[in-house]
Amino acid sequence: MMTKLKNTFSWSFSAAADFDECRRRRYWSKYGMWGGWERGADEMTKAAYRLNKMTNRWGLMGVATEETIMRVLRQHQAGNPITADEAYEAVARPFLIRCWKESRAKAWQKNPKQFCCLQGHYYGTMEDEKSAIGAIRKQVLHCTANFIDNVLPRIEQIPFEQEMRIQTPDMGGDPENITWNGVKMYVIPDYAYRRGNQMHIHDWKAGKIKKAHREQLAGYALWAEVKYHVPIENIFLYVEYLNEGQVLPFQLTKEEFDGQKARIEASVAEMSEYLADFDRKKNEPLPKEEWELAADPNSCKYCKFYELCKGEL
Repeated sequence: MMTKLKNTFSWSFSAAADFDECRRRRYWSKYGMWGGWERGADEMTKAAYRLNKMTNRWGLMGVATEETIMRVLRQHQAGNPITADEAYEAVARPFLIRCWKESRAKAWQKNPKQFCCLQGHYYGTMEDEKSAIGAIRKQVLHCTANFIDNVLPRIEQIPFEQEMRIQTPDMGGDPENITWNGVKMYVIPDYAYRRGNQMHIHDWKAGKIKKAHREQLAGYALWAEVKYHVPIENIFLYVEYLNEGQVLPFQLTKEEFDGQKARIEASVAEMSEYLADFDRKKNEPLPKEEWELAADPNSCKYCKFYELCKGEL
């Protein structure tokens, strides 16, 4: 008999962002969908689970870019350098074709975890598919070319053995996480390596430049401190803006790091207010209605859970 999965309280940068933008979205993605994979689940739970697996074309583009540039890096390390076009044809193109076909064919109806579902297909908002596909291809190629020109020269001498093994969601099992102040935190850097007593952490960004990215990497610094006991003065952070061909390298002062830790603690405390008896160990959510809808109703039509909330809007 299989052990029943337990919904454990956890924190991540993306979860905190969802919670801040819309309490109800966080409810659906963490609690409302739980158990939706089981045969006996009610229809709303099944729907929430299905919608939680949905992605949009920009999310698809980000994944395609990350996988493509990592192929470039691995081929370079193996002594077989490839061009941006070769990497795209080998990795991104088959991935995107497969996802697009699965989504259009509604293969996700059989297994939403295994097959891709694009928000534009599901809600009928994909106006010009040919243009959308062309835009994704153009951006993945552009980001990959910028990686080869601007990032690869800075990391090409790093031996594979110095890289940190990072458990990603596609590997199966629990993704990379730490426990800090008794709270499970999902922290998944894109690329990290040791150089002497230093830790260098890179995050690939295929989209726009955002101030919030600096805070996200502060979370990765906490991962390095907790899991590998690296002091903050020895942690070097890099936001790699691949579309712009820019890099934001920085270090955190102790004061900045302490400030970020305080913000995480405040976020955890606020999330705990939406649990029965504030009990993170039990992790039982308050009723759905207690999780407020987004302050701006116009933003709801862009949310993957729109179908579940539209009756209240």
